[in-house]
Amino acid sequence: MWAMQNIAEAIIYVVPAYIANGTPVVVLRYIKQSHPIDLGVVMWDGRRLLGDGKTIEGLVSGLAVGLVAALSLYVLVPGIYRSLLECGLLPVGAMMGDILGAFIKRRMGLERGRSAPVLDQIGFLLVALLLAWLPHGAPIWLDAQTFVILLVITALLHLSTNALAYLVGLKDKWY
Repeated sequence: MWAMQNIAEAIIYVVPAYIANGTPVVVLRYIKQSHPIDLGVVMWDGRRLLGDGKTIEGLVSGLAVGLVAALSLYVLVPGIYRSLLECGLLPVGAMMGDILGAFIKRRMGLERGRSAPVLDQIGFLLVALLLAWLPHGAPIWLDAQTFVILLVITALLHLSTNALAYLVGLKDKWY
């Protein structure tokens, strides 16, 4: 019973990171013009810093909607976060993790839209958790089993929501 409660708390806890990570896909579908975060900068390896897939509009929308979700949970589920700072760091970390993933993929020579298993599915969450836990340490619900289950759920959720986004025309690839 305790394990199920930990898993439920873990999932609720990371919702703002999930929302921040998914929002840009939806928002950018309806924006006529977007602006790459890297402004077209090319790195030492001849590849773009991040590429056209990481945009200012995506970053701002992901942060804004993720922060609204975090603040809503802070109010609606008392005790889920230990401070406003913690709940705010989750969407910031998710966006940082997504951007870091793009940077790593470009350095690996993977073009925009190419799959990088594991990095694509859980990289954003790992950075979000690391950043969110800096002020207070890990939450009380965290144990090895809960952490592994959260990572598996995140990977499966990421793949299934990407497939759904592909089916409804929000993405060009199912992954």
